[in-house]
Amino acid sequence: MNNELIILEQLPIIKAKLEQISTEIKEKVDNATSLIVNEDTIKEVKKVRAELNKEFNELETQRKQVKQAIMSKYDEFEEIYKDKVSNLYKDADSTLKEKIDSVENELKQEKENELIDFFEEHQKLNHLEGLIEFSDIGLNVTISASMKSLKDQIKEFCEKVANDIKAMQTDEYQDEIWLEYKFSKLFDYAKAKTIVVERHRKQEEFKQQVSKVGEDIKQEEITINNIETIVSAPKEVVEEQKDWYEFSALMTETQAKELKEWLKARNIEMR
Repeated sequence: MNNELIILEQLPIIKAKLEQISTEIKEKVDNATSLIVNEDTIKEVKKVRAELNKEFNELETQRKQVKQAIMSKYDEFEEIYKDKVSNLYKDADSTLKEKIDSVENELKQEKENELIDFFEEHQKLNHLEGLIEFSDIGLNVTISASMKSLKDQIKEFCEKVANDIKAMQTDEYQDEIWLEYKFSKLFDYAKAKTIVVERHRKQEEFKQQVSKVGEDIKQEEITINNIETIVSAPKEVVEEQKDWYEFSALMTETQAKELKEWLKARNIEMR
C-alpha cells in the first residue's frame, strides 16, 4: 500500500510567507527596541509601540482566520478518513480480538481443567481433601505458561501443606495456627505459629494487667473498710479517779460566786 496517500499541499506556501513577514517584523522590532526613551522621545516611542501592537493584532486576526479555514477543511477530511479508513481498521481489530480471545479462553480453560485434575490427584495423595482448594495455590494460568512449571508448583504446594499439618499436630495451639495458616492465606507454618504465639503472649499480658488492677482495687477497698471501721468504732470512755484538790485564789466576791456557779455546772463537788 502506498504510504503517501494523505498529503498536505498548502503548508509550504504559508510557511514561505511567514518567513518573509518575519524578516520585516524583526527589522521593525530591532529599530523600535533600539530607540532611546527619555522625556523628549517618550511620545514617539509610545507611537511606535502602538503601531507594532496594531500590526500584531491584525496578523493575529488573520492567523485565527487561517486556522479556522484549515481546521474546517481538516474536520471534513477527518470525518471522511474515519468513515473510509480508521473505522474499517478498528472494526477488523475488534472482530479479530474477539475471535482470538474466544480461542485463547478455550485453550486456557482446557489447560486449567487439566491442572485441576492434577491438583485433585495430589490433594488425595497427600490426604488434603477438604483442607485446601485449587485457588489457594494462586497459579497464574496463561497460554504461554509452561505446564510442567505449573504442575511442579501444584506438587510442591500440596507437599508443603502436608508437612506443615504434620508439624501442627504436635503444637498446643494447632487449631488456631491452622486458622491463621488457611483462612489468612499464609500457607506458612512458621509465620502462622509466630502470630498465634504472639497473640497468646499479649492475652496473658492483658490477663496479668487485669488481675493486678483487680488486686489493687481489692486492696484499696480493704484499706477503705479498715479506715471506716476505725472511724465509726465507739470511743472507749475512761472514767478518771476523782480526788480532792485544795487551792487558794485571790478574787472579788462576785468572781467567787461566778466560780462557784461554774464548778456546780460541771458537777464538781465543793466543801
